[in-house]
Amino acid sequence: MKYISMFLYLFFLLQDFSFATNNLKHNNHTNKHSHDEKNMPGLKGINTTEKEENDLKTIFRTHKEINREVIKLENGIKTITESNNSRLRSAIIDHVSMMVTRLEEGKNPKVFIQTPILDRLFEFYDVINTELEVTEKGIIVIQTSNNEKVVKLLQIHADEVSDMSKRGMIAVHQRMMKKYNKH
Repeated sequence: MKYISMFLYLFFLLQDFSFATNNLKHNNHTNKHSHDEKNMPGLKGINTTEKEENDLKTIFRTHKEINREVIKLENGIKTITESNNSRLRSAIIDHVSMMVTRLEEGKNPKVFIQTPILDRLFEFYDVINTELEVTEKGIIVIQTSNNEKVVKLLQIHADEVSDMSKRGMIAVHQRMMKKYNKH
């Protein structure tokens, strides 16, 4: 099982890395990336469901219709994520509630494109308090902790999600390219 997981990880790593590298070369670093909008292989995790992957696909495909605000609290974050698009709104609410459940249970999905910061948050799942409020157009999330390190991680992750909601897969590809160019 360990070797199968490693093979799948490397397969998706090469798929997304190859894609990102080719697009940067072909687009002369102009940020006019295209993406495999049909398959989106980087959205798979070690135990993600088809519903989770489809919600992520909807979110990335329609990210320009997301309105998001992040308020940094002394002990965490408050995010307001909304959309007038009902399908997108449902995907956001479902994604957030499933991720909060995963976090509370310490079940990191290890989605290929997820940030290292999210991995770190799963290490501290037991010291994060989360409140959710569904609104007419989306969801409000308040996450707090008494651990200063976790507060910083929550705030960084909120900024990462805002960047992805603003720029979509371009943000993901650029982050991944920075990661791989460091090695």
